Amino acid sequence: MKTKIDSVLIPTDFSDLSQSALKVGIAIAKRQNAGITLLHVVDIFTYVEPSEVFLPEFKVMPDWVSSIEENLDKLAKKITQETGVKITAKVLEGQPADRICRYAFENKTNLIVMGTHGTSGLREFFIGSEAFQVVKNAVCPVLTIPSHWEKTDFEKVLFPIRLKPGALDKYFYSRPIIEKNNSELFLLSLSEKKKTEDLKELTYITDKLKVQLHNDNVNFQTVLSSCDDFPVKVIETANNVKADLIILTANLDYDFKAYFVGPFAQQVINHARLPVLSVKPANEPKDKDEQQKMAGEWGKTIDFSGL
Repeated sequence: MKTKIDSVLIPTDFSDLSQSALKVGIAIAKRQNAGITLLHVVDIFTYVEPSEVFLPEFKVMPDWVSSIEENLDKLAKKITQETGVKITAKVLEGQPADRICRYAFENKTNLIVMGTHGTSGLREFFIGSEAFQVVKNAVCPVLTIPSHWEKTDFEKVLFPIRLKPGALDKYFYSRPIIEKNNSELFLLSLSEKKKTEDLKELTYITDKLKVQLHNDNVNFQTVLSSCDDFPVKVIETANNVKADLIILTANLDYDFKAYFVGPFAQQVINHARLPVLSVKPANEPKDKDEQQKMAGEWGKTIDFSGL
C-alpha cells in the first residue's frame, strides 16, 4: 500500500499559533514535493450583531476581504520565492471548521496542518476546540501543531496502538513522513488493566506492524502498557522518549465515559505539547455479495409488535 502527500492545506487565523503550523507545513511540503493551499476563513458570525445573524444575504465588507486576499497572496509569493514550494492563497466565508473540511474534501487534500492549543476545565469536554472539529470531520489526516513549536522535522515518533481499527492504516499514511525524516518509531501498545483477554489480539496487531517496519527498514522500539487512562499514558510516554510527533488513529469514541471526559484523540490533542497527526481508519468497501447478504438480514431481529 503506497501513499503519497502531494497537497497540503494550512488554515490560518493570522495568530502566532497558526504561524507555527505554517512553518511545519512548509517543511513537510518541501520534503514531500507537495503544493500548499493557505486558507483563511472569515467567520461571518463574528462580525454581525445578533439581530443580523439570520439575514441570508449578509456579506462581510468586500474591501476588507479583498485586503486579506491581497496580503495572503503577497505572503504566498514570498514563501514560494524563498522556499520553492508552490503556494495558493484562498479566502472563504463561513464557519471555519466546516469550510476547512469542505475545502479539503472538494480539492482532494492529502493533509491538513493547523494550530491548536491546550485547554482546561470542562469547556473542552462539551464544546471541543476548532481543531478537534476539523480532526473529527475532515476526510483526510490532520496534523495539529501547538503554539511556539519550533522543530520542523520528526526524529522520534510515538505510535500508540489500541484495540481499534486502523493501526496499519495510520502507518501506511504516515510512512512518507516517517521515511523523509528517517524517524525512529516508539510503538506503545495500550491495554486496559481489567481486560487481560485483549492482550493476545493487541500483541497480534503489534507483531503485524513490526513485520511491516522490518520490511521498510524503519527503526523502532516497543512498549506494552496496561493502564486505565490511555491519553495520560500517551502524553507521559511522549515526554519520556522526547518525541517530536504523536500519530493517532482518530476513531470516535461513543461510550458514556468517553462522552463525559472527551474522546481519546481530543484529550491527546488538547493536552500534548507536541504535534499530533490524527489519521482516520480506512472504510473498506463491502463487496456486492456481502451487501446482498446484509440487505437480506437487516432488520429481521427487531420485534415490531410492541411499536
